[in-house]
Amino acid sequence: MQNTTSFQVYNASAGSGKTFTLVKEYLKILLVSDNPYKFQQILAVTFTNKAAGEMKERVIENLHTFSKEESNDMLYGICKETGLSEVSVFNKSKEIINAILQNYSGFGITTIDSFTHKLIRTFAHDLHLPLNFEVEMDAESLLNEAVDIVISKIGDDKELTQLLVNYSIQKLEDDKAWDISLELKNFAKIILNENHASHLKSLGKISIDEFKLLKEKLQKENKEIEKEQKNLGQSGLDLINGTGIEFKDFYYTQIPKHFTLLANTPKKAQFFDQNTLKRNIDDHLFYSKSKPASVKSAIDSVISQLLELYSESESNYQQQTLNDLILNSLIPLAVLNYINSALQEIKLENNLMLNAEFNQLISDTIKNEPAPFIYERIGEKYRYYFIDEMQDTSELQWQNIIPLIDNAISSENEVGEKGKLLLVGDAKQSIYRWRGGKAEQFIDLSSKEKNKQNNPFFVEKGLENLSVNYRSFTEVIDFNNKFFQHVSQFLANKSYSNLYFEGNNQEFNKNEGGFVQLSFVEKQKNIEEDEENEPIYPKKVLEIINNLDASFQKNEVCVLVRTRSQGVEVANYLSEKGIEIISSETLLLKNSEKVRFIIDLLGVIQNPLNKEYKAQVLYFLFDYLKISEEKHQFLSRFINLTNLEFFEELRVYNLFFSYNEFVQTPFYESIEFIIRSFGLAKESDSNLQFFLDVVFEYQQKKEVSIHGFLEFWELKKDKLSIVAPEAKDAVRIMTIHKAKGLEFPVVIYPYDLNIYNQIKPKAWYSYNQSSPIKSVLVDYGKKLNYVGEQGVELFDQQREELELDNFNVLYVALTRAAEQLYIISEKNISLKNEENLSFTSGLFINYLKQQNLWESDKNEYYFGDSTRGNVTPKEGRKTQIQTSFISNSWRNHNISIVSNSSLLWDTDQGKSIEYGNLIHEILSKIKTKNDVDEVLKQYVFKGVITSKEEVEIDKIIDQVINHKLLGIYFEHNNKVYNEQEIITGDKKIIIPDRLVLINEKLTIIDYKTGKPDKKYHQQIINYARVLEELNYSIDKKLLVYINKEISIEEV
Repeated sequence: MQNTTSFQVYNASAGSGKTFTLVKEYLKILLVSDNPYKFQQILAVTFTNKAAGEMKERVIENLHTFSKEESNDMLYGICKETGLSEVSVFNKSKEIINAILQNYSGFGITTIDSFTHKLIRTFAHDLHLPLNFEVEMDAESLLNEAVDIVISKIGDDKELTQLLVNYSIQKLEDDKAWDISLELKNFAKIILNENHASHLKSLGKISIDEFKLLKEKLQKENKEIEKEQKNLGQSGLDLINGTGIEFKDFYYTQIPKHFTLLANTPKKAQFFDQNTLKRNIDDHLFYSKSKPASVKSAIDSVISQLLELYSESESNYQQQTLNDLILNSLIPLAVLNYINSALQEIKLENNLMLNAEFNQLISDTIKNEPAPFIYERIGEKYRYYFIDEMQDTSELQWQNIIPLIDNAISSENEVGEKGKLLLVGDAKQSIYRWRGGKAEQFIDLSSKEKNKQNNPFFVEKGLENLSVNYRSFTEVIDFNNKFFQHVSQFLANKSYSNLYFEGNNQEFNKNEGGFVQLSFVEKQKNIEEDEENEPIYPKKVLEIINNLDASFQKNEVCVLVRTRSQGVEVANYLSEKGIEIISSETLLLKNSEKVRFIIDLLGVIQNPLNKEYKAQVLYFLFDYLKISEEKHQFLSRFINLTNLEFFEELRVYNLFFSYNEFVQTPFYESIEFIIRSFGLAKESDSNLQFFLDVVFEYQQKKEVSIHGFLEFWELKKDKLSIVAPEAKDAVRIMTIHKAKGLEFPVVIYPYDLNIYNQIKPKAWYSYNQSSPIKSVLVDYGKKLNYVGEQGVELFDQQREELELDNFNVLYVALTRAAEQLYIISEKNISLKNEENLSFTSGLFINYLKQQNLWESDKNEYYFGDSTRGNVTPKEGRKTQIQTSFISNSWRNHNISIVSNSSLLWDTDQGKSIEYGNLIHEILSKIKTKNDVDEVLKQYVFKGVITSKEEVEIDKIIDQVINHKLLGIYFEHNNKVYNEQEIITGDKKIIIPDRLVLINEKLTIIDYKTGKPDKKYHQQIINYARVLEELNYSIDKKLLVYINKEISIEEV
């Protein structure tokens, strides 16, 4: 029968059928119920849109299969576990699938981010958010804008200027570039990181003066410490000299040397593991055994005092090291506050919210409420919760959803049914700590121990391991089981070690055979120094691909790499050797010559004097048009021409590009115009098609300008890529993080991984001194071991987490393979035949030694047979190839493009451009007569009006601003307020169209369309009354009727 546990946790190692299990449990709930709409009570959340889509697809597919009265493995499992008959399942499936298809919006299988967004949208009012806020997914661009705003205030804001100057100096002292813009943009990313949110929130309340006070306090402390260290050094020397002992009488003169350094240059004195003095003191090794008894006695007489002085100097060193760590972090944190403030201003001005801050917002709202109101309002809608990839769910996301789940699983509905929570995850596949995911969270939840971390609910928890690996062949499963069980001993944290030892005991499936090859290559030499020297890892990858069993297709092979640069190296090498590949790097839009040409051409148009852009354009055209004349002559002829002359001269080569038409065309259309004018798409071109998608998306979100788009491109060009069809016969190259959740018949994993390598690591140190600053973000490194107990704990914790994270990355890489796994690592071994366990190569060598397989002169190790067995090939997805580029000027279809629907007007009422909102809005942008041309050009550029319409609108506007009764109100030197919001005494808002102040007298102008009407009089009289209450003297009240003729009515 069906499992009645309200809280079920599944440990699902790689390939163990977790999606099958999730779908089966989901279908069981639907099929045992008599309610065909039961699916509306289930919320299933997962980590990616792809995973959510796959789960939806599997649920529908199985229901469809059952509704056709067909059997499969899923049906057998459901009937066995629920006691339902096949006939019952078939009949219910027909009802359920119809109900789902008729109410698809209630089919709640989604990502946790989408669910959070839905909550925020639904309860925007309760959360004190504007109801019409926009979600900005591109948080990095917004952050960069905030950094630019902060930097732009240099010179205006004295405190900020000094702060940024100090920041530059600090970077120079650290041998970094003085240009802090890039440094700040990278550092500021922690604002978007959930792991730092609570610390940054408390720092947000700290003023710049408090940062300064702490800085001055610590600097003063350090000066006093240095002075004290010198005194301690001198005291130590005086003690030694007072006994008549020579320095050389001490063991390796270590103690006298220490006090000499303290007395002269305290910063050069060494402590802890920086030399062997500390160890020798602990071992009571103060002199060698061969010393005379008199010397030993003399040293023994003063050693306790010397050790006391040493202990004091050590404590001083600890404090000074801590002070230095904090001092280095204060300036960046103070700057971060400015950046955060600028970010909040941008969001407020543009009515934006960042997707990255949703979880924190919900947390802040519900944390002090016993029954959070936003969840109460959801009521009993969801009774069943499925959370997939639980190891990737952030702490904040989990804590936010606990109250909602708690209500469902601890209570019964009107028919006596209890809710249910099902968690599925694998802590060994947690590789997203940098964005909030913590393996430790799922380790706790999947533990049998009974405490709040292991089970936050007051219900019994069920635990089950999905023990069978359905993905891989036996040799791959066996290798991974044995390898990861063996290396579990090298994880310092006991719970992490247990995770790997107990979690790698997967059972085989019916797929016997498979193959694993472990190869070692010599250390990579510097290719830049020797151009003939080929890259070792890519060369070995190519060798493996060429030697694969002939039955493997290229698209069945995936090369997994740890970093983007490794992917580029492999991709470039394989491409050079004629291997067709697909990788995120090769698919980048910036790699397309035609896309780069469009960008360069936009640069030429935006910056006519920039010859670099023009030279790039000419180089492309020379090759693309197959120009026969000498290249230098061709470049010389064009490089110094003005833009108009340049485009005119190109007509010789049948390139007809009208600069005037380009600038008068809406932005998206103008890019299509470039493509057509230069004949860039004689046939289908996926790069151009995707580039146009990028242009369209940019146009929908941003204020459009060439300069703005070029800035956007510069920021995003390393991430924008086309989507490759899965069916293409090419070797895939991808990072391990992108491969998570995927599987491939053949996986090749090259390169050696440094388990302890980090890029600019940081750690939050709790500062408990008398200061409002309670935590600081310090540099993570060995120095933390020198600042006391908290520092050692921080260092060890982060090191243990780093070990686990990199073991997890390795685990994900090696478990993607279904049939064959090829590992290429470095032969990193010492002259004493010792491996380096700080690298994955050392783990592989150590494993081979344990298996009694290691031979120092052997570089290849095989497990299984490389000949492919009988495998039924999976049916690939059919891909439709587009053969022609779809693009046509909208002018050919006699249509107009309007970017903003709010500007549309009713065309049934005559010539629309003569009436309504558009004229009204354009006039609101005009303060003086000189503004007209610029404003109209902007409307043309944005695609709101055409060039032809511009001429007609210009005539209407001209009639208004040059009217004999209105001209004076559009002159220079007037104080003008267009559409100014004014709050009346009874708290209402009025918005007069135009207020003009001339010689302390105010004229009110309101624009209308249609015939003059007395009903408008009261409105403008009300405006005047409110303004008089604000002590303005009213000169005139003018109603301007904008029709074919302009008429003025003074009230």
